[in-house]
Amino acid sequence: MRILLMIHIPLKRNLGASRVQLELAEEWQKEGHIIEKFDLEDAFPQQNPSLLATLTRSHFSQKAIAYIRENSHRFDIIDAHQGNLPISKTALGFSGLLVTRSVGLYPLYEQFNRTKIAQLPTTNLKTKIVHKLLKWRDRKELDYCFRTYETCDLINLPNSDEKQYLEQTKKLGKKCAVFPFGLSQSRQETLTQIVNAKTSYTLPPQIVFIGTWCPRKGSKDWQSIVQKVRNSIPKVRFLFLGTGVGSKKIIADLQLSREDGIKIIPSYHSDDLPELLKNATIGAFPSYIEGFGFAVLEKLAAGLPTVAYDVPGPREMLHHLEISLMVKAGDIDAFSNKLIELLQLSKDDRDRLSRECVKIAKRFSWRKIAKDTLNVYQESLQKLP
Repeated sequence: MRILLMIHIPLKRNLGASRVQLELAEEWQKEGHIIEKFDLEDAFPQQNPSLLATLTRSHFSQKAIAYIRENSHRFDIIDAHQGNLPISKTALGFSGLLVTRSVGLYPLYEQFNRTKIAQLPTTNLKTKIVHKLLKWRDRKELDYCFRTYETCDLINLPNSDEKQYLEQTKKLGKKCAVFPFGLSQSRQETLTQIVNAKTSYTLPPQIVFIGTWCPRKGSKDWQSIVQKVRNSIPKVRFLFLGTGVGSKKIIADLQLSREDGIKIIPSYHSDDLPELLKNATIGAFPSYIEGFGFAVLEKLAAGLPTVAYDVPGPREMLHHLEISLMVKAGDIDAFSNKLIELLQLSKDDRDRLSRECVKIAKRFSWRKIAKDTLNVYQESLQKLP
């Protein structure tokens, strides 16, 4: 099979949205399939990708549509992110299988963003202009995404809540297929080695968060979380990885005077994560909306029980655990108490829970997910007129 991967950001492993297609492609290539890609850097090779990433999908879509019209005959399957190809297959000149992929359904993210934008103060002209621009951008992005849901042959979703949403709002449930994210066998093994290497519990306990420092991922909740956990366990340490912002901003948001007991690493290479997690005790992930959540999956693979809000994405993994690690979204007291409860477990109980986390992470294997995904793609392709 010849498969084209399409995405409106650079296709790189350190970007969560890109990583999904990239690691699926590696599994498909092992089976002899031919994989090509068209990403932001292909669309705009002479320009700064970081600047272009701030543009709306429409800028990328114009280039993507032109590329498909010239090359449609070369591919059996196009796996494109939501909003990338917002026109019909006939207009594209493509007769193969057109898949629209979500790594976090944009309408649900837009609902969250709309709430946050509404909370912005509008007392000055500059803020009012930003307010209007954000609303305009989100409406345009939303329109492009809905068009791709309607014109594609198949919608690939990372969690069952997204399928339910599209069925209830657009009656598109029959077009949807749900596939979680996964880890390669080598990644699983590398992360699991952390569990096997731990021989001592004499170090101060450490709570680790992986993710961008933003309200969607709970940045506004952390000041209370840190305070409440420290009140019960004064020696606890916190590790913030991949925040995208430096310590000055985070320490200010935490309302602390210094970084004592707080370690912040704004960016890191994906291959360095196992080493960064070696002294962690448990994970925390107070995100309000996710597609799936590599940050949860990789911590589970490293044997780190992770407390999260009960939202789409994390619940796809955490509902398998015998002990509940999820709390209602926004319930900071319950979230903090759950972290304290985990830190106070006996060594035997923590080891038992750690092994259970590793076992659950192994359910999410890229090898199996890639095979299941391609089977559905091939069956759908055969059903096309």
